[in-house]
Order: sequence, then C-alpha cells, then structure tokens
Amino acid sequence: MTQPGQSPIWDPGVETLRVEEIEREASSLLGFQLAGVVARSSFYADKFSEAGVDPAGIDDVRDLGLLPLTTKAEVKAAQDRALPFGPHLGVRESEIAKVFQTSGSTGSPSLLAVTGGDLQTWRTIGARSYAGAGVRPSGAVLVTFGAGPFVAGHTHAMLEAMGCRVVPVSPGDTDRSLRAIELGIVDTFLGTPTFAMHLANVIAERGGGGMALKHIVTGGEPGGGLPEIRSQLESTFGGEVREVMGLGDISPSLFGECEAQDGMHFSGQGFVWPELIDPDSDRLLAIEGDAFGELVYTALVREAMPLIRFRSGDLVHITDTECPCGRTSFKIRCVGRTDDMFIVRGVNVFPAAISDVAAEFRPRLTGRARAVIPADSGVSVDPPIQVEVEVPDGSSPTPELADEVAARIRSKLVFRASVVFVSQNSFGEAGYKTRPIVIAAQS
Repeated sequence: MTQPGQSPIWDPGVETLRVEEIEREASSLLGFQLAGVVARSSFYADKFSEAGVDPAGIDDVRDLGLLPLTTKAEVKAAQDRALPFGPHLGVRESEIAKVFQTSGSTGSPSLLAVTGGDLQTWRTIGARSYAGAGVRPSGAVLVTFGAGPFVAGHTHAMLEAMGCRVVPVSPGDTDRSLRAIELGIVDTFLGTPTFAMHLANVIAERGGGGMALKHIVTGGEPGGGLPEIRSQLESTFGGEVREVMGLGDISPSLFGECEAQDGMHFSGQGFVWPELIDPDSDRLLAIEGDAFGELVYTALVREAMPLIRFRSGDLVHITDTECPCGRTSFKIRCVGRTDDMFIVRGVNVFPAAISDVAAEFRPRLTGRARAVIPADSGVSVDPPIQVEVEVPDGSSPTPELADEVAARIRSKLVFRASVVFVSQNSFGEAGYKTRPIVIAAQS
C-alpha cells in the first residue's frame, strides 16, 4: 500500500474514490451527525424547530436541501447571547483542546473551539490539500501565516504533522522571508498572494535576480489563480503557483490545486459535505463544469461547534469535475466573496480582478489595488468607480498611465474607473492581505 507522501496523492484510498462511493459514505455519517447535533446543540434544535423540519428523517446528503441554511451572522449573534462559546458548543468544555479567535473586523471577536478529534480532522484534510498543491514531507516550507490567534495558525502544526521542515516568519516580515529563500533553506513559499506580490516587488526594487523555489502556494484571499498575478510570481520565483483554500469555521484547508493548475480540488471527503447554491435565490445548483455559485458546507464529523448547511460567502466557478491527476473531486477557482462583490450597471465586479489588471503594469505599478465605494451606495454602485492603485515609493506616475489603467479596466472588467495613485508608504500593510474595498466616508 502506498504510504502517505510517497505519491502526489496523499490519501489515494479516498481521493480517487468514485463520486457515488463518497456520497454513500457521507450519507452514512450524516444521520448520526444530525442526531447528535440536535441533542447537543440548542442552537440547531431551535433552528430546525422554527423551520418546521425534522432532521431525523434525513439520512441522505441529497436531501440536505430540506434543512435551512446557516449564516455566520446568526451563529455570531447566538454566541454573543451566551458567552463564551454559545449554544452550539456540542461538547463539554473540558473536551476543548484549542480555542481560536476571529479577527473581529465586524465587531467583537468570535471564539472557535475544537477538540482533539477536530484537530486531527483538520490535519488530514490539510495534508490532502497541501500535498495536492505540491508540498511533500521532504520539502521545506516558508510559512508566512501567523501562528495565532487565528485559524490559519493551524497550518504550522499541519505541516509539521506531514513531516515537512517548517520555517516560520511573522506576517509581513520581508527581510527574513527573502533571506530564507536566498539561503536555500526553503523550497516552498506559503502565504497570501498579496505578500507574495510584495516580495516580488521588493526583489525588483533591489535589483535582485530570480529566486529558486519549487512551489509558491497562495491562500487566505483570492488572487493566486488570476493569470497576470500568477505569471508575475512564477517569473520572479521560478516555481509553480498553486492555490489552497479553506474556511476557518469549517476547516483551515478544504481545497488544493494539483499539477494541472486549473483549479483547486475539494479535499474534505468523508469529513465535510459541500453544496453549491445561487447566492441570490438560495436555490441548490448542480456541481458541474462551468457552474457558478456560493459554497455551502455541512460538517459530517465535527465534535465542537458543528455547522449544518453553513454559507461560506465564497463565490466560486467549478472549473471541472474530472482531472488527469487521478483525483475524482470537483475543482474550483474562487472568484471572490459575497461581501466584497459590488455591481456596476448589472455587471458583477470582484476586487481581486482589479488587482490582476494592476499587475499587468508592473513595474510601474506594484499590482495592488482596491475599490473605494460610497458609504450609502449599497451593492449597486454608479460609475465611475474610484480605484486606488499602489505605485512604488519614489515613482512619479503620469496622468497618461492613469488613463491606460482606466482603459484596461474598462476593456477587461466592463466598468468605468477613476484611477488614483497611492504610494506604497501610504497604501497600507502589505504583509498579509489587501483590503479589497474601502468604504468612503459620507461627506
């Protein structure tokens, strides 16, 4: 039997199963999980009762659509009413092995409790995702995600469990990151596409040559799958760019992109059941090639804080349901998030695509950009849209360059933009994520 890590597929006994077999296994887990959730979570007992549904009659994942969707806002509100962990903890507090906290960007931080069993589930899903993205036990990974208090910090432990050499740096630590690459003590970069592009810009500014990495693995935000950003990173670092994606509420890693480089494979078989819905109507959509919608997840084995039909907010394009790599799970490209998307005269605009346009103009631009949206506009915004584009410190961009960028945005993204240049020093932190949208203060 192939040992984990000796094959490009970490868990071939699961990752190459026929879809029908995966569905059958998931259904066998679902009934047990639903019964346990109702017994252990007053949050879900009340939610199902209010919706007039009895989960006891659901033992097939194809029937999950009969249950109501769960939103992050309602889970947060329930936790705030019953601090510290809320009414859907699901285990005794003595069974909690680790507690993560959210960033609290929209209010007070939420607490996310996990058991030892939950952590093992995360490690297994993560190993599948990262092995798919090219990480091997023999590899050495520069990890630029912080170790805590956020869920992304679990990545350090997951890579150690895989047997990798882990070289951690603090988010945004440019000098230590570049030194680790230059010394050859890592062969893989792991971080956000924002920070990867920042390192590429610093290398260009310092007049450095190409770097020697096998893999540039990006996650934490959309962008690593965009053609221009991917091209820039591969030309700078020499290796292949592959994406990973997860969701802190469900699992830090859920998807990993294989050598085909045309989308991220779902890696949560046996632990998480995914669905695709229309984000506007909530209608269930078939997971098939070229489908577009919002991902919804149900935890099949989660012990602490299990979630049923949880809306991710991630809008994805299903790139394929087959792959020459041998994995049988569907593949996605994340287009953006429902809370970041805005609409200009009927056209959906995702901020990551604006950064992809800006990357076409390197080195005159750094590749970072953001939209400035009026506070009272709602989702639909009237053009022109103010777009702030980062330029290297000390440069003197011309009005003609602004016109070029605006014309390219109009051509590629089909909306009129008013381009404003912002220096690197003023644009903001480059060490983690680019804030995709800025809400303008009301005058």
